[in-house]
Amino acid sequence: MDLTFLPAWPPAVPAALAVAVLALLAAAAGEGASRLRLPRLFGYVAAGALFGAGGYALRVLQMEELPTATLQVALEFTAAVILFDVGQRVSFGWVRRNPALLATSIAESALSFVAVFSVMRLFGIDAWSCALIASITMATSPAVVLAVTREMRAQGQVTERTLLLTALNSIYAVMLSTLLLGLAREQAGAQFADLLLHPAYLIIGSLAVAAVGARLFLLVLSFIGRDRAGQILVMLAVVWMVYAAAVTLRLSPLLALLACGAFVRTFDTGRQLTATEFGPVSGIALVLFFALSAAMVDFENMFSAWLPAVALIVVRMTAKVATVTAFGPLTGITLRKGLLTGLGLLPMSAVALMLIRQVSEWNPDLAQQTTAVLLPSVVILQLGGALTLALALRWSGEARTSR
Repeated sequence: MDLTFLPAWPPAVPAALAVAVLALLAAAAGEGASRLRLPRLFGYVAAGALFGAGGYALRVLQMEELPTATLQVALEFTAAVILFDVGQRVSFGWVRRNPALLATSIAESALSFVAVFSVMRLFGIDAWSCALIASITMATSPAVVLAVTREMRAQGQVTERTLLLTALNSIYAVMLSTLLLGLAREQAGAQFADLLLHPAYLIIGSLAVAAVGARLFLLVLSFIGRDRAGQILVMLAVVWMVYAAAVTLRLSPLLALLACGAFVRTFDTGRQLTATEFGPVSGIALVLFFALSAAMVDFENMFSAWLPAVALIVVRMTAKVATVTAFGPLTGITLRKGLLTGLGLLPMSAVALMLIRQVSEWNPDLAQQTTAVLLPSVVILQLGGALTLALALRWSGEARTSR
């Protein structure tokens, strides 16, 4: 009897199935964390870490290892959606009306950079690596802040300032790390013209792609109106186009997406959409982002540089909390709310890992030291920072849930 129409055994499982299974596990684990009165992202990260460790799920799927390429594409797409969403939190009108907010943002980012750079140098780390580590750690995790504030349905002065300062310091971090990577070409004996042109091309080109994407987005919206499904579809299409264009042109996808979100809000004078329009899509992206990033982390040598990592965490926390607290009254809030806002800026997440991956692609020699220090810092501050942010929102009275 000819049974060739039957599948082979064991069946060849599509790599994309790993993403689907991971999503199911993350959703269930997130609900489990919620019932333990923890932020759901704890469950998402736990599911990703267990899945990535090559556990039972992979054996059931007849896979010896994770389909890294497939997970990478999924991770990049979810990160693209999150970065675009957080970019919309940049209200230039608010900053113009309250310039002390911009001063606060610049001061906390600058002090974080100087403090981390100085401490890393004390550990004998190469100056270029120190500068890259310091620039990356300027950023608060957009994913963690969005996930926690949405889960707790937080609204108020602390929440809005945390979101704005997160968006701004993420832009600074991406721009500075991109600039440093361009300047680092001098180590390979680049010409002086290249040394100047490469950073300029990266930053100006990324902003130009972002501006074109924002204009295209709003142009299409002017035709489809306020149809929710249509706006979501346009957003997903434009986000992926901006990401693909940045990659193709060898620009910074992270900067392009953050700037695109900010430009959309700035150019949208007719208020064709709101910052919360894409909440459900962004929420789904957050679940996958945390699970995928944890699944792809190499935990084997994570704590090889634990002492510099601990020092980084301490000085970064001190710089951000002290600066935002001191500037609080200048921005129109009390010292207590300034302190709570500073605590809300502590999270780091896998966006930092994506910057590290960019370092690896452009200058592998710099990546080794930066990864050794940043990886444990990211893991600790992703979870610890999420708890700190949740407590800050609860203490401020802005959380609408009991968690």
